[in-house]
Amino acid sequence: MAGDAGCWLGNAGGSPMEGSPMNRWRHLPSASILYGGIALAFAASTSPLEAQGFPQYDHVFLLIMENENYYQVVGNQFAPILNALANDYGLATNYTGVADPSEPNYVAMLGGDFFGINTDDPYWFPGHTVFAENLMSQLERAGKTWRGYFQSMPYPGYRGYCYPDKCNGIPDADTQYVAKHNGIVNFANLQTPAELGKMYPLGQLSTDLATGLVPNFSYIVPNECNDMHGAPPWCVDSDNTGTVQQSFLIAQGDKFAGNIVNQITSSSMWQTGNNAIVITFDEGNTAHSEVLTIVVTNHGPRGVQDKTSFDHFSLLASLEQTFGLGCLLNSCTANLMTNLFTITGSTTVPALPPPFNFPTSSDTISAQGPGKQAAPVSLTGSGWTIVPSYSFGSLDNILAGVSAASQSDAWAVGAYYPPGSTVLATLAEHFDGVRWTAFPLPNVGVQENTLLGVSMTPSGSAWAVGYFVNGRYQQQTLIQHFDGTVWSVVPSPNPGAQQNILYGVAAITDSEVWAVGGQQDSNGLWHALIEHWDGSAWSVVKAVDGGVGGNQLYAVTALATNNVYAVGQQAGAAFPNQALIEHWDGNFWRVVAAPNDSASALPLGVTATASSLTLVGQQETDGAPYTTYVAAGTPGGLSIQTTPNAGAGENDLFGAAAAADGSTWAVGWGIDPATDTHNPLVLQGVNGVWSLVPSPTFTSGSDSGFAAVAAIPGGGLWAVGVTATSKSNYSTLIEFHR
Repeated sequence: MAGDAGCWLGNAGGSPMEGSPMNRWRHLPSASILYGGIALAFAASTSPLEAQGFPQYDHVFLLIMENENYYQVVGNQFAPILNALANDYGLATNYTGVADPSEPNYVAMLGGDFFGINTDDPYWFPGHTVFAENLMSQLERAGKTWRGYFQSMPYPGYRGYCYPDKCNGIPDADTQYVAKHNGIVNFANLQTPAELGKMYPLGQLSTDLATGLVPNFSYIVPNECNDMHGAPPWCVDSDNTGTVQQSFLIAQGDKFAGNIVNQITSSSMWQTGNNAIVITFDEGNTAHSEVLTIVVTNHGPRGVQDKTSFDHFSLLASLEQTFGLGCLLNSCTANLMTNLFTITGSTTVPALPPPFNFPTSSDTISAQGPGKQAAPVSLTGSGWTIVPSYSFGSLDNILAGVSAASQSDAWAVGAYYPPGSTVLATLAEHFDGVRWTAFPLPNVGVQENTLLGVSMTPSGSAWAVGYFVNGRYQQQTLIQHFDGTVWSVVPSPNPGAQQNILYGVAAITDSEVWAVGGQQDSNGLWHALIEHWDGSAWSVVKAVDGGVGGNQLYAVTALATNNVYAVGQQAGAAFPNQALIEHWDGNFWRVVAAPNDSASALPLGVTATASSLTLVGQQETDGAPYTTYVAAGTPGGLSIQTTPNAGAGENDLFGAAAAADGSTWAVGWGIDPATDTHNPLVLQGVNGVWSLVPSPTFTSGSDSGFAAVAAIPGGGLWAVGVTATSKSNYSTLIEFHR
């Protein structure tokens, strides 16, 4: 989550380019200073703007898109709707962002400055909470109203950094709703329950338009699949302009913008009074790239272009003027967008063209590729030791899951960028008792394929699960089977109308296998997904949705055919999100009571014995970085255990395993706040007492961590993940513990 939780494994633009490691951002100075870790605004002004006769509007809707510069959209065949709006209404042809990356731009649009913020870190990180006036507080003081409408926000007033809540890890996962694209939460005077309660899931906009109860100012933010940003694993990743992936994201964002505009302009309130829709982008390729900004008005300009130099401060100044407010910092001297808001008396509503009908591709399955051997492994010594593993090419190679059938038989799975490619492909590595050998596994279609979990049977066969993006650009479940000789794709159900993904798998035998994840319905609501293999076919087995706001399962462990546990998270109607624990008794899946928690709990790993159950993950309080989370005990009597954290930065646990000696292990990574990079995190629990366990150190500025851990029958542990030296791409990381 530190840096940008949004770039899957690459640079700020999302492309997997050499020398462009994950979460490296350009840091830009601001006119404010930091004191005690809090951003303070010393130059705020609430004096009236020096402008007379600025058009007065009753309602303004602001729609914010992502990461495309002006000429990536204007004239682009994949964005017919935005181009039609630009031609039909008011277009700013010289409008720029003010900062990089995203978060400071969203803050600047509301506060008149970005207050020294230069990363996309959560709003509760040091320096990201701002004590300053903002557009929302100005509106309230003037007796005017506002609301935020956020696609994929699970419930009103959501305080979390992202949703789905798993927006960090290995592979680094982006998300759908994310607070770095919500400038409201950065302001201290808007962090109260009453103010946060004015933030709603996007569906509330339809309700408000239908009832006519529309606020003066509406702040509309799509999710990262519809704002042109991209968000693996939920949709394709952003990429270089001109690639199929980026073109698809532009087409999706264009379609979303058209739907919002049509929804507003067809409502009964549109022709009453003076109303406007502003569409802009947070930034382009750099902090001050030109971005497309359109002003759609009910009674204003038609076919007007303005070449004046504008930026986000100009937009804020114009909003302040149209609502009769004062000015804030840089908005006090910004150029006003008067010509684009001029009231002309026009009443026409030009019809919009249909969205671009993006072509589909086939879902042909490729074959497994030849293996590449790493150097022989030495398993002598004690403690954790790094063992050789192989990475294909110089782009990102990651391992997300590991399982062992014996001392000389283990599989690890993940994904990699083939040399010269910008599309993820499946990866597996096998240990034969001597060395690890890497294999390119089969892929479905030509878009992303990623494996997130693996489980071996005692006989040496293996099952791996994850997702692929099909020819219609939908996330689909991906299941692969190793029969002792070769890996092959096995067909699996996809009940979700929008998205389907599998995170965890547990194989008891080759005819008794469970896989868990999430499915997203046509309304955008997430449901727990459980699938079962009976030896001949995969089928969906009814899971229990514990939360009304959304449900996902991230890990599963099986003790017997009638004793299986799956864990994840449930979102209710209000903070906090709770752990979701489900148990299979041979007939039905039932919810197991989770321990009460005042913080949001996000279990990501699970392990069990005949008498105990252990969940590991992270906690979120919305007031501090994520901390380690362990809940353990008898299945009917779980309690949250005290666990250590490595330093004051974010600490995340992603996997767990019960060792042969009776201890429990959990692995993940922790962030070093000084360098904003990750270090491996290992915890060991003995009789309920948890301690940090050292693992090999990496050079300063490297970025390394574990995604999964597996116990080896007969003794020992494997842990897998990623490692990167400073300013490089990820390579596979495998460590052994005797």
